[in-house]
Amino acid sequence: MKFIPSALLLLFAASFFSVWLLDRRRRHLVLFSLAFLSVSAGTVVQFALWPSDIGLNNLACAVLYTAGPLFLADGVLVRSGKRMPAVEHVAWMALVVGLLGYFYYIEDNLQIRACLLNLGMAGIVLSSAWKLRHLVRGNAIDRALLWMLSGLSLTFVLRTLLTGGSVPINDVAAFFETPFWLWAQFAMSVLGVAMGLGLLVVVCADVVLGLKAERDSDLLTNLLNRRGFEARAVQVLSGVAHNAFSVVACDIDRFKSINDCFGHATGDRVLSTVAETIRRSVRAQDLVARIGGEEFVILLGSCSVDDAYVLTEQLRHEISGRELAGLPAGFKVTCSFGIVECQPGEQLWDAIGRADKMLYAAKHAGRNQTMADRQELSAAA
Repeated sequence: MKFIPSALLLLFAASFFSVWLLDRRRRHLVLFSLAFLSVSAGTVVQFALWPSDIGLNNLACAVLYTAGPLFLADGVLVRSGKRMPAVEHVAWMALVVGLLGYFYYIEDNLQIRACLLNLGMAGIVLSSAWKLRHLVRGNAIDRALLWMLSGLSLTFVLRTLLTGGSVPINDVAAFFETPFWLWAQFAMSVLGVAMGLGLLVVVCADVVLGLKAERDSDLLTNLLNRRGFEARAVQVLSGVAHNAFSVVACDIDRFKSINDCFGHATGDRVLSTVAETIRRSVRAQDLVARIGGEEFVILLGSCSVDDAYVLTEQLRHEISGRELAGLPAGFKVTCSFGIVECQPGEQLWDAIGRADKMLYAAKHAGRNQTMADRQELSAAA
């Protein structure tokens, strides 16, 4: 019975590793697996009293129990695009293991060792939660993960404060009968399972959201595709219902000749470069999509046609000024743009259709131009 917590933790370690084998881009799953594996191994080492020397056993347990939250903290950070520096790993490990070694070999005190280990584990988890505090403004999954980490660290602290006094000073045999140890086993079984299940839910949600993002994204440019643009546009337009918003249609000039003369690899590079330039030029809340071969659409919320014209002209000059690998020196890639301001009650694709007419007017006027619906189109006639 005493090895049941270890077996449960080992099961979660195997689960996370198995999911990683199916999708090796998610490196944080390996760290989650190592976290549960480390704590599981720590309980086995502690119960089996291996190595039999109490001092060495104390240090081995300290290393394994400290490694668990370190792997967990690094895993949740990696999931969010961050990383725990190696020096921080070393510092936490040296601090916890060093203190436990001191309070065995220099000043033997089991009670202090038990409390320090649990508070050290709480500190590691809490530090990762603090680094991810921005997730409180994230989606429901991000917020749930943040509260899971905070709750886990809080249980370590509360359990230590409430039951730490029951730990004997130097009677190791009596330690396994104390309320501190009994609650530790309960917490490891119940909270370990709860944490494991919670992380599995997070992983499943990440996979689903990742598949949805891939479905809604253009693989070459990483912009939204038509489907993703339509879905996101509903959210954007609902937030600017009482403000002007503009639609910009963009087309790369003479793109077919670029493909024919320099090859499709160069054409793909041109598409990626234009997409990257557009994405960097717009605001975070604006939408950019590739809706055709060399056609892009930009949705600018809370933006008049005059403001959109200024932004688009800056974008046009930036694109034409870039030098691209695979193209002859001095060869300029240019784009034509059409801009409209969406009218009250107008459907999105109707507005995009009007922006396309402005785009074609720019093409007919000589390309590498921007046309807006407030401009006279006599030059395009």
